[in-house]
Amino acid sequence: MNRSLINPIVKKDMLISSRNAKLTVAITLINSLFAIIVAVLFLSNSTSQYQTYYTEVLRLFPILAICESAVISLVMPILTATSVSGERERQTLEIMLTTPVRLVSIVAGKLLSAMLTTFIYVVASLPFLAIAFVFGGLSWAALIKYVGVIIFLDIYIGSFGIFYSCIKKTSVSATIATIATIAVIAIVTLAANRGLQSAAETYMDNVASQQQASGYMGGMVTCTLFNPVVWIADMFMEMIYNERVFDVGTGYGAYYEFIVMHFRILSVCINMFISAILLFIASKKVMTGGRKKKVIHRRKGIQNGV
Repeated sequence: MNRSLINPIVKKDMLISSRNAKLTVAITLINSLFAIIVAVLFLSNSTSQYQTYYTEVLRLFPILAICESAVISLVMPILTATSVSGERERQTLEIMLTTPVRLVSIVAGKLLSAMLTTFIYVVASLPFLAIAFVFGGLSWAALIKYVGVIIFLDIYIGSFGIFYSCIKKTSVSATIATIATIAVIAIVTLAANRGLQSAAETYMDNVASQQQASGYMGGMVTCTLFNPVVWIADMFMEMIYNERVFDVGTGYGAYYEFIVMHFRILSVCINMFISAILLFIASKKVMTGGRKKKVIHRRKGIQNGV
């Protein structure tokens, strides 16, 4: 492969990460957790009838996928929130900024480095997912959807982490801000969802107020579009129980039915657009601090061959 195609930030970070014992420890802990989950699932159904046993084992993949998604959601803020701010604390950010590497490449490289680290966790857990293949609980379509969820979580959570890592001076404050922001988004949207749904239920039985109820339900599903947890939960519910988070055809109007029918696609597009904006702002905020003018001067000198 042509080395020019490899982001230098990714190459540097992955080289450092591969020499760090923390990665090995993290993989060992995650696989130990999955081994316990698989053992508990098999032991809890060892005395069950064959049909019940087989049905429970078929749920092995969704359960492991949910656990790994949760682990990545906890790890990703730490990996990304400490990326740029960690360079600043080690006093290596200024050296990085004086190189010919573009600011966009620095931000993209930090995000890709974190994504590759999480994919190492996914690859390490493939032996456990292979059990689901043996029992028929995992199809290629489900595996592709799962990989899509991991990529989405990496980009979505990583964009917040990179954003705060660029505007905050310390890794601790960037990590706290990332986790707090994502938690606030989840809580606020769910609270708004519940409030609008309760308001809609008060008008549900009144024929004259059906239009108002439809408006509340439309607002409810619109709020949940900004909460990626909802569409991910919807996908896993369909895998495990063959059910959906929202019901279609309940008479709440064309807008509600359109959002529900295309909920996952719309939610992914909206949240990816938010992530793109955050990463764009982050690329503009990398050179924050008292030495910004000095760094810009050095970058121009390097680009001009001085």
